Amino acid sequence: MRKGFTLIELLVVIAIIAILAAILFPVFARAREKARQASCLSNVKQINLALNMYAQDYDDTLPCVQMRSATTFYGYWFDVCEPYMKNQQVLVCPSSPRQDVGYGWNYPHAGYRLDNHNQLNRSDILYPAEMMLFGDSNNGSYRRYLYCACVGHWPFPPGIRDATNVIATRHNEGANFGFADGHAKWRMTNGLTGSAADVQRFWGHPSPTTVP
Repeated sequence: MRKGFTLIELLVVIAIIAILAAILFPVFARAREKARQASCLSNVKQINLALNMYAQDYDDTLPCVQMRSATTFYGYWFDVCEPYMKNQQVLVCPSSPRQDVGYGWNYPHAGYRLDNHNQLNRSDILYPAEMMLFGDSNNGSYRRYLYCACVGHWPFPPGIRDATNVIATRHNEGANFGFADGHAKWRMTNGLTGSAADVQRFWGHPSPTTVP
């Protein structure tokens, strides 16, 4: 009477399990990242709501990256929105390895410094449904800023100061963004640089012929 498996049968079973694991693990990883992406998008929606409440209280103007006067530093754009959020955790992207602010402000065209009079009034935005105000930033040292480039998309267009302050691509080769009209959306990051009209409107460039 046969008792147990032969060595060949065991090796076949192990091989089948290994093949199934190789197939299923990437699927599970994508599903997990999809859940994190959805959680991040929820964060972006809450931050955008806080931005709109801030604007309503300040003559329809949006914050700058750096909120400072000639003598006083009031914090960064997310600091002045904190009273409207009451939850610092929404500033942390669940897919980011660094547990601090995971979102950067559209530095070139949504306002850099308050003392430079760079605040943007929402009435001056020509395409609010297409212009992003902030989005997923990378793990560099200046996560609170966003320049007109994306991680891994080389070369950078003219005018980019460095490669640290760029859009992250951690959500399935895309990123979550908060737009000037208040909505939040995930977009593939490939194609967010260049001189196309939709790219210009995405960044809020003053002229459709301006290259980021």
